[in-house]
Amino acid sequence: MQFYKKKSVLERTFSLFNKFLPAFFWILLIFSFEEPWIGAMTLISASIHECGHLCYLLLFTKGRHRLRAVENGLRIRSFGSLSYREERMTYLSGPLANLFTFLICILIRKEGNEYLLGFSIINLATALSNLMPIEGYDGYGVIRTLIEERERNHAYLRGLDALSTALIFILCILSLYLIDRYSGGYWLFAVFFVSMIKRFDKNISR
Repeated sequence: MQFYKKKSVLERTFSLFNKFLPAFFWILLIFSFEEPWIGAMTLISASIHECGHLCYLLLFTKGRHRLRAVENGLRIRSFGSLSYREERMTYLSGPLANLFTFLICILIRKEGNEYLLGFSIINLATALSNLMPIEGYDGYGVIRTLIEERERNHAYLRGLDALSTALIFILCILSLYLIDRYSGGYWLFAVFFVSMIKRFDKNISR
């Protein structure tokens, strides 16, 4: 009995560790490739993005919601059914939170305030990048819900998947070009390289 209790404690410990390991990995990656102030602002922008999702879910939907770290960022898992409109608004609420932050920063920024300008640009980049039609991103989710709500055939979803795959490859190549030419784009390459690996894994599983 004592053995099984110890085993249960170890399993829970490893499970908890495994939940936070991806987030820890991405934090280390951000601060390895970026200036400390840019890394900190990137994490704040990501937090604003996820808070946008959570605020909409908590205020306008029912059910339980949980924030979790995955291989290519943070995701929110909802325990409960959402309508297509609710699901679409959930996807849009994150980018809208970043766009709102961007506008506030632009309005209150004083001349020569480099940090506030940088923070506004990072929030804008976070919003726009998440609206791309790449699987796992908000833009993909919005388009997918529109297709499913209108009961289109599977050809539309296959087309969306093909577009997602093409964009991942293009952005990986673009990031390699930036690394070669300007010694930048490491963070961009890491994000889309992980997405590409997940895409390969999904296709092999099929």
